[in-house]
Formats: sequence, C-alpha cells, structure tokens
Amino acid sequence: MDTNEQPVVAPPLNRHSIISLVLGILTLLFFCVGVFIPIPFTGMICLPPSLVLGILALIYGFVSLRRIRKHNETGHTMAWIGIVIGGMVFLCSLCLVAAVASVMVFAPDFFHIPPFLDNFQI
Repeated sequence: MDTNEQPVVAPPLNRHSIISLVLGILTLLFFCVGVFIPIPFTGMICLPPSLVLGILALIYGFVSLRRIRKHNETGHTMAWIGIVIGGMVFLCSLCLVAAVASVMVFAPDFFHIPPFLDNFQI
C-alpha cells in the first residue's frame, strides 16, 4: 500500500436538488389527484397547490443547477427531473385554467347557472 494515496472523496450532494425532485413529485401527485379522481371539488382543492409546487420545483431546480456548477456538487439529474416535472405540470395546469376560462367566455351556456345566480353581479 502506497503511503501517498489519498482516499477519493465524492462531491457532496446538493440539497436543493433533492427539494426540487420532491416538489416535482408532489406537484405531479396533486395535479393527478385534482384532474383524474372523480371526487367533487378535488380540482378546486388540488390544482392551486400544484401550480404553487410547480413554480417552487422550477425555482429550486434552477437554484440547484447554479449551486452545483459553482460548488462542484452532485445532484444534477435530480434537479433536472424536478425542473421537467414541475414545468410540465405547471404548463398543464395553466392550459387547464385557460381552457376552462375560454369555455366560460365563449360558451357560457355550457355551464348550468342556478336560477338564484341569474341576476348576481360582482
């Protein structure tokens, strides 16, 4: 055994990349529960948190990539997975909101309005 050998130390794992990955997975779970489970009001409850979690996954992912490059850390793949999942679900949520808003504007007869709300004004 050579006395000059130094043990190889792996670079540290970036914590922001783990947070980005976890937020991306939570974003996907909230979005899928809000869209695909036919329980009343799950969309109204689950879609706003999925938008917020998607934005947070994107922010933490980009911060993580910057810190990984600057401090020579690992976690590049986890950061990119969080960015991709968070970004895609965020875009799907925005498209869903835009679709519902456009149906409400261009086809108002599609939604049944209860009679007591006919003359309601904001």
